[in-house]
Amino acid sequence: MKIREEDERMRKKEEKNVRYSKWKFLMTFGVVMGLFAVVRHAFGIEIPLEMREREMALVEEEVEIGKMGMMGDFEAVESKEEIGNEEMMDGEEVDELEVDGMDDIENPEDEILYSEVTESIAVDSGKEHRVRGVWSYAECFPDIQDVQIVAAQKYGITPVKNRMEAEVLVKRHQLVNICHSPFYAIDNLTHSIPYLVPRAQHLLNTICLNFIDSCQVKGLPIHLPIVTSVLRTTDDVSNLQRGNKNATTNSCHCYGTTVDIAYNKFMPMTGEYESEAALLRWNEPMKQVLSEVLNDLRKRNLCYVKYERKQGCFHLTCR
Repeated sequence: MKIREEDERMRKKEEKNVRYSKWKFLMTFGVVMGLFAVVRHAFGIEIPLEMREREMALVEEEVEIGKMGMMGDFEAVESKEEIGNEEMMDGEEVDELEVDGMDDIENPEDEILYSEVTESIAVDSGKEHRVRGVWSYAECFPDIQDVQIVAAQKYGITPVKNRMEAEVLVKRHQLVNICHSPFYAIDNLTHSIPYLVPRAQHLLNTICLNFIDSCQVKGLPIHLPIVTSVLRTTDDVSNLQRGNKNATTNSCHCYGTTVDIAYNKFMPMTGEYESEAALLRWNEPMKQVLSEVLNDLRKRNLCYVKYERKQGCFHLTCR
């Protein structure tokens, strides 16, 4: 009996000595791996080639997945742009101005300065602003003398004989001197004087402010419109008829309601208002922006507009 109990104690003692210990294993594993790392670093032992190739394959697979995602995004963006371009092309008509523009150039040297029709896009608050112009200058601005003279006689002054009489009306506040304005430039006036009725002056300021704002929004360099003709006295009309037999005796310009704005030249905002070389000539996008502004105001019944092809200006009268 005692021998059996002794054998049982011995057996349990042996089992206790050989029992698996998790903590001992982890400690042993950590020590071994540490020693392995020290040896690998000391002797420059590289990772086996198969493991490296497997890791590189995984990396390349992740890169390809990323590229596929990016290409999908690009294709979606391009498809949206193509749809937008198709919609714009479907909604447009060919502007006869592309042919007429070169016909307007009387000086051959100006052909070099003529710029082709271009698209100008600027982003403002996430929206695209594109230079469109009007589909036809002649068709959109058809208001001839007979139409404009009615508004001129209604809102204008009685025609004056000379400039002294015009100065009297300025003192009476029936006419306004338009020379001092930051919104436009006055050309060298040879057959007119820079006076308008207040109603026409307000229209001119509105046109030029809208033009400057449109240029900024559409991403074009800021330029000022140039006024080429304003109020004509009876003496001015007589002098004009000596060199131009087609000049109208009862012109809308005689009433202080009418102004001519050039479309073939614009003044850069550099302060060089006396330098002809500084002018921007035959710039089609600028002309289109000016036509957009005038077309908008004409549709709102604020003015009559006539496209003067030979004179290179828009002839307009306030309403």
